Amino acid sequence: MKKLNYLLLSIALFFSFTIDDDFLKKIITQLDKYNNEFPQEKAYIHTDKSYYTAGETIWLKAYLVEAMTNFPDTVSVPLYVELIDNQAGKLVDKKIIKLEGGFGEADFQLADTLKAGFYSLRAYTNWMQNFTEDFLFSKEFKIYQVGQNDAPIKGNAQEIDFQFFPEGGYLVEGISSRLAFKAIDITGKGLDLTGIITNEKGDTLMQFETEHLGMGVFNFKPEPNEKYFCKVKYRNIYEKDIDFPEIKKEGVVLGVQNLWGKDQIRISVTHNFKSQEGNFYVVGQSRGNITYGAKAPLAKKSVFMNVPKSNFKNGVVQFTIFDEKGIPKCERVIFLENNKPLNISVLTNKKIYKPREKVSLEIEAKDHEGKPVEGNFSLSVLDGKQILESINEENIQSYLLLSSDLKGKIEQPAYYFDKENPKLNAHLDLLMLTQGWRRFKWEEVMKPELPAPNFFLERGITLSGEVHRQNGKVFEKPVNITLMMTMKDSTRNFGMAECDIKTGAFTFIDLNFIDSAKVVIQAVAGKENRNTNITINKPFSPKIRITKIPFAAVEFDAKALEDYLKRTKEILELEKKLRLDKIQLLQEVVVKAKRKPEERDNRVIHSGADATIEVNNTNSMGAFSIFDLIRSRVPGVQVTGSMTNPNVIIRGVSTIMGSSEPLYLLDGMPVDKQMMLSLSVQDVEKIEILKGASASIYGSRGGAGVISVLTKRGNPNYEWTDNDIEGIKVLDMAGYYPKREFYSPKYDENKPEHVRPDFRSTVFWKPAIKTDANGKAKIEFFNTDAETNMRVSLEGLSYSGLPFATKMTYEVRK
Repeated sequence: MKKLNYLLLSIALFFSFTIDDDFLKKIITQLDKYNNEFPQEKAYIHTDKSYYTAGETIWLKAYLVEAMTNFPDTVSVPLYVELIDNQAGKLVDKKIIKLEGGFGEADFQLADTLKAGFYSLRAYTNWMQNFTEDFLFSKEFKIYQVGQNDAPIKGNAQEIDFQFFPEGGYLVEGISSRLAFKAIDITGKGLDLTGIITNEKGDTLMQFETEHLGMGVFNFKPEPNEKYFCKVKYRNIYEKDIDFPEIKKEGVVLGVQNLWGKDQIRISVTHNFKSQEGNFYVVGQSRGNITYGAKAPLAKKSVFMNVPKSNFKNGVVQFTIFDEKGIPKCERVIFLENNKPLNISVLTNKKIYKPREKVSLEIEAKDHEGKPVEGNFSLSVLDGKQILESINEENIQSYLLLSSDLKGKIEQPAYYFDKENPKLNAHLDLLMLTQGWRRFKWEEVMKPELPAPNFFLERGITLSGEVHRQNGKVFEKPVNITLMMTMKDSTRNFGMAECDIKTGAFTFIDLNFIDSAKVVIQAVAGKENRNTNITINKPFSPKIRITKIPFAAVEFDAKALEDYLKRTKEILELEKKLRLDKIQLLQEVVVKAKRKPEERDNRVIHSGADATIEVNNTNSMGAFSIFDLIRSRVPGVQVTGSMTNPNVIIRGVSTIMGSSEPLYLLDGMPVDKQMMLSLSVQDVEKIEILKGASASIYGSRGGAGVISVLTKRGNPNYEWTDNDIEGIKVLDMAGYYPKREFYSPKYDENKPEHVRPDFRSTVFWKPAIKTDANGKAKIEFFNTDAETNMRVSLEGLSYSGLPFATKMTYEVRK
């Protein structure tokens, strides 16, 4: 009631309308109920750079905030981050990050066999899966492959998407309103064009053109019983007929002038209903808080309202017109930046540095009053000649305040936070006219009963499953579940639970372990009945969409890209050589011993393989068959087609029998492809690939190569105590991803490895920077050998919920 009384008081100060307390109370109560039962979270990922080469490492910092306040979220602890191949619609890798106070860090080591193309990082909590996929964070980027040319993006240059967006939702006869429009090409980029609107007689009523990134707006008044037609022209040669938006005979039009005044918003509501009985209601909310409401009678055809901008929080504001039945009729979103932004400076101790010289960065965070601000930030330093800057790419500020609340992709989102741009406010309003609100639908909020959530808030890792009789039926008596976990460090945890009598389901929550653990589960019905069947639920992953054409594909300068790939190739080759040769710069040591004969697996007749994949929890995550494990991991082996019918070609071998399919061996026995498809990847110990001379031992059958799969149970050294027996389930379980520290050489120390050249594209990465009580932090690192312009990117969040992003550069030369 305190919230309602404050609302009514604020409205009474500015409007002469009478307020229906019951109606406003109902809306506020329903929205509060929705927010309490379905509180929303926002995840954001800051990466060290915007594109990569296969074989490199993606370094990332994770942020999780409460959607209503942007405060760091301290409720959810596990954050799931997935690496996705967009064009194949395939999960490549997955990590579980342990968040501490809403912050976490991890990395993805990219396989050097990954094919070039567009990928994305997707981040979400278990709770976020209660909402649509649009609520999950997603960041698209490109991965290059050294020596591999990009496949051209196929698309018709004539194909465009053009849409009209009447302000408020629709056009009404006899009422003038603003009509926005947006044109994009096949990659999602805004397209410049011109257009005309004609009537049935062919008379040109008006001409229009785009103003910013394919967007524009003009005023239009549809006349009664008139039809309109539209034609646009683009790329100087193409023309296209566009369907004109539907025009309603009767209705209400909502107009919002965000640029009307410095401190106020101008709202106009106009209708042409014949009946003048009843009322309409205008409600304004931001971040789930209703801070404005007004009522006006239908007896007035037009009503104007001045709303103080100070009523609303920073970010996207939604205005909605309701009828007396509580049904939303019109909607309009605007953007406000009421909160004073943070003032954060990133200063170097010098303007020009030498290669390999130490750099000292001082970070100082203050609010608009000059008071120190404590926050959590992440910092990336890049070689500006190798990694080109994407134009106005997404950052934590643009995502949390803008992109995460609007439908669809936004081109150049950081553009709308450039305070030096004189057209900023006009272009920002254009964006809001052509985007929709995504956070919730009033139809869902106003339901008397809200559905129960399908996914719960997680404070730790969850393990769930079901216990049934051997015939699949549920036990009529309680079933006791015992859990024993053995961690990597040999520590053990125990737990006990009881199955649901109706479904047989059980759940262990809040598990806390790093890397992986060996898990043993025992189910006993009653006192002694161990004749139970245990099924473990696989970790759920939201649906992955196939993206045939990447959104707003970035085109880089050919010379800069060539330099980046050349340097990256040199670094990756050197690192590979060091790993393979295990080079250690020590004094020579001679060891004399008899060669130990190599142990050969007696399940197969071959003695060696051209490539071997050792199957573990990490590389098998997300794989549905052995073909998913092979795909993009073995040079010279191409896996195409669908998951249910893959095609395998081993390049470099001939096909004697006229078939390109390799020979499949399961523990040494020839089998067909369908048998391989039915095999669980969890039962696989390793996969061996043979081609050419290596496969010749199998004669003509191996003419197209050999894929040999060895199972864990087929190993003569297999511990059968690990095998599932009645009432017991044994499994390996993935835990939180262990943090790895970014390698940053200290060139003021003499070390043997410092003799090698250093042209890393990511010069420095620091995911956890905390400003102290004075709002300060200091960072030190060393430059590489490159003479270049270093680009520093700082992103982060104050503990009071203010996101911030800034960039600066410094020069390195001899």
